Parts: sequence; C-alpha cells; structure tokens
Amino acid sequence: MARRHSDHVWLWAFVDVLLVLTFVQSAFNFLALPQINPKAKDQETLPPPGTIAVLACWPPGPTDVDVWVSDPKDTKPVGYSRKSGLVWSLLRDDMGIVNDDSPINCESAFARSTPAGEYVVNIHGYSLQAPLTVHVEVALNGAFLTKADMELRAKQERTVIRFKLDGQGNLVPGSENKVFKAVRAAT
Repeated sequence: MARRHSDHVWLWAFVDVLLVLTFVQSAFNFLALPQINPKAKDQETLPPPGTIAVLACWPPGPTDVDVWVSDPKDTKPVGYSRKSGLVWSLLRDDMGIVNDDSPINCESAFARSTPAGEYVVNIHGYSLQAPLTVHVEVALNGAFLTKADMELRAKQERTVIRFKLDGQGNLVPGSENKVFKAVRAAT
C-alpha cells in the first residue's frame, strides 16, 4: 500500500513549529547577548579619596617604615599610635611581614579637609635591618606636590615635605620646603 502525503500532515506541522521556535530562540539570543556583556564605557575620572594623599612604599622584607602627618588644626600628629585625627587618617599601617602575606610594603594617609596653615609629612624608620630607600608621593587635589626617593636609617625621622594652604585649600606659593620638623618625636 502506498503512503499518501495526507497521512504525514502532522509531521509537517511539527517541523514548521520547530523551525518557528528555533527562529524565535535565535532572535532572543541575538538580542540578549549584548546585554549580558555590555561594551565597556569610558572610565570616569574618580575623585581622589582625600584632598591630600600620602603614599610611602619600600622594598619587601621585615622592615617597618611609618608615615607621620600633622596639620594646623590638630595638636597631635597622626601615625601608627594615633590612626585618625581631625583632618588626617592613616589608612594602612604596614609592618613589613608581620601579619601580612603580601610582599608589598606601603602606608597611606589621607586628609579629609584642608584648613589654612602648615602641613608636615614625615617618614620614620621604625624597624630597619639596614638603611633603605623609601619612595614617597604626596598629592593635593589629585595633583602631585612631590615624589621623592629618600634614604632612611633605623629610628630616623625625615621630613618629606612641609607646605602651607590658604583658607580655600590652595597651596600658598613658595611655601613648600623640606626643612626637618619633628612630628613623631614631638609626641
């Protein structure tokens, strides 16, 4: 007995439905893929975490260098023993390899406001096996005031920069210097 086309109508209807569903699924995938992983937008300029930023880094090893900062509004400086004041905050007290798995040795401090007066940024060789070079960067409103590589010995305190700001947080022209002023030792 010969098969007739009318006996297989259900098969052709099923194939038609499968083709339509495949087309719809492909259309959904085509429209959804760009949304899953959108193109990267141009990175916006992020504001600095503080109006004044200090970063000090030194070579890996069992060494501890401390950042000490002072401002005109606070009578006590900020450092490892006093991590926050009216203006400054010490964000990281890096003690070398103590409680630290990272080979990176860096300390950072930020000023949240800029009252008028003199600011001092110092480094101190708290625990050093031998003299070493410390890289220090100080920025005001995202612009560098100074970048310096300074030699430091054990128990030595050195001034990285001293500067004055006016009442609007602007640098007073000609006020920058590196004349030593004790900050840690003054406490």
